[in-house]
Amino acid sequence: MTTSPDTVVTAAAVPPGPGDAPDPGSGGRDRYLDLWRAAALVRVVAYHVLGWIWLTVLFPAMGLMFALAGSLMASSLGRTGNSAVSRRLRRLLPPLWGFAAVAVTLLLVTGWRTAPTAPLGWGELVWWIFPARTPPVGGQSWAWAYNVVLWYIVTYLWLVVLSPVLLALFRRWPWHSLALAIALPIAFRFNVVNVGGYFNEQATNVSTYLACWLLGFAHHDGLLRRIPARRYAVAVAALAVTGAAWVLLVGWSSGNYDLNRVAGGNTLWSMAFVATVLRFRPRLDWLGRIRPLDRLIELLNARAVTIYLWHLPAGVLAGALLAPVPVSGWVATVTVRLGAAWVLIAVAVALFGWIEDLAARRRPALVPARVSPARTRPPRTSAASGAARSAPRIAVAPGSGSGWHRAMASVVAVLAVGLAVMALNLWPGVTTRSPDPTARPEVTYRLSDLPMLVEGAPTPSTPSTPSPTSTTVPATPGAVTVRGEVYPRAVLTAAPSRLRVQPPAGCERLRAVIDVGADDAEVTFAVRADDVTVFESGVRSRADQAEQIDVDVTRASLVDLVTSSPSGGAVGVWADPRFVCSP
Repeated sequence: MTTSPDTVVTAAAVPPGPGDAPDPGSGGRDRYLDLWRAAALVRVVAYHVLGWIWLTVLFPAMGLMFALAGSLMASSLGRTGNSAVSRRLRRLLPPLWGFAAVAVTLLLVTGWRTAPTAPLGWGELVWWIFPARTPPVGGQSWAWAYNVVLWYIVTYLWLVVLSPVLLALFRRWPWHSLALAIALPIAFRFNVVNVGGYFNEQATNVSTYLACWLLGFAHHDGLLRRIPARRYAVAVAALAVTGAAWVLLVGWSSGNYDLNRVAGGNTLWSMAFVATVLRFRPRLDWLGRIRPLDRLIELLNARAVTIYLWHLPAGVLAGALLAPVPVSGWVATVTVRLGAAWVLIAVAVALFGWIEDLAARRRPALVPARVSPARTRPPRTSAASGAARSAPRIAVAPGSGSGWHRAMASVVAVLAVGLAVMALNLWPGVTTRSPDPTARPEVTYRLSDLPMLVEGAPTPSTPSTPSPTSTTVPATPGAVTVRGEVYPRAVLTAAPSRLRVQPPAGCERLRAVIDVGADDAEVTFAVRADDVTVFESGVRSRADQAEQIDVDVTRASLVDLVTSSPSGGAVGVWADPRFVCSP
């Protein structure tokens, strides 16, 4: 990649954040930044649909999205003053309200009857209207899909509301502000700063991504382009090494490399990645010649809010619909799962994407119109340029500094790939899991509460609470007594049979007690994660004691509980099966 001469970036050169869209007459869009934002959105979808933790360290998309949104917010404030806040909220909230109308109605109709446990009770629903906190959902096993990703919308809203003050402070003390923003999440991590109370989670999230938001301010004002190449490269490399070391230390001790759970290290690593991306300004003339790709990037940017809001419910629904479909092989499983999710996302975009047009005061359209690429302008003719001129100037180092830039990008890329390899536990001869991992809080999902598909079971003819000696499999889970102990959520399956279920996102373990449900039968139990056997019991009979199993199903899209019997007609007892997940 090559860099262009130092120029002030105008509003036309910055892609939108949540709820943003190009303003009429802005002169088009910067395809380089649009390309990164589209890639970040695709990465977010892949992470939530497939559960690939390694993607978070290979490509810290959330930090990049906040930085690009911060750059555009600085541009809007320069053009329209504090009214930019209301304009950003106007573009953000209507798509959220459309999503809320469907989500809350669905949750209420399907049995949400208990008030949220938070202080406001049913009053917590106000956060579906103005998301200063993550809005609540019901207790259904799938309800989490409708609010677990809304932390980003909440954090974005807070940063938008705070931006007039933040930008004024940044332009007065740019580097001091940026240094303080980098230190803040570290202070939160070590409890030097502790907001506590009702908005503690929101304060923590804002502190985590504040530095990336301010880096967007610096990008808009042209400060990043005026730092000498050697100084810039050394600073970014230092951030990258420190952030990567922090992530590696946490991952090594806990076995969890999810960047979203590495407070402090998340900010440093995201900053290094974002600073590398924003330093370059390559020409993308080739992109215009690949019209399908160019148009896809444009559509992803034009419907980013709708895609973000609906992608997780679409992914969960895709998994449920695909549960009965036999798919073998890793590549086929990933392709089918992602393909189905994107088809459902496209349906959601067709149904609700027009709300983004109304929010931006454009004519509603099923497919957004094309937007021309950014046109070159004299930098001193825009309001944003005047704002940038008021910011402190830094002398430009002689020469292009391309060697320093290549070295900087190489360091970040090598560290990103290294962290991803460690997250996959693929480093030869090295395990990334500590023998004494730090205890973490857990969330449990009962298998009986999740959508299940049982193949090979006979039609039930007994009550839903059978004796384990019965050879008939119940249609729904029920209570059984195993070796004198009652299990209220047991699942009985015929042998041979296969029970297929999609675990909730973030689930790492499957725990259950297995036993044979007839005195004269033999049963083999197996657990398969994405068609790979991760547990097999061997042949068991009633003479064997019941066995507690604890199986690793991390990153599994589908889990199969398989029973087989050499004689047939046997019953396998999965007593109290449950998925254990990180919160």
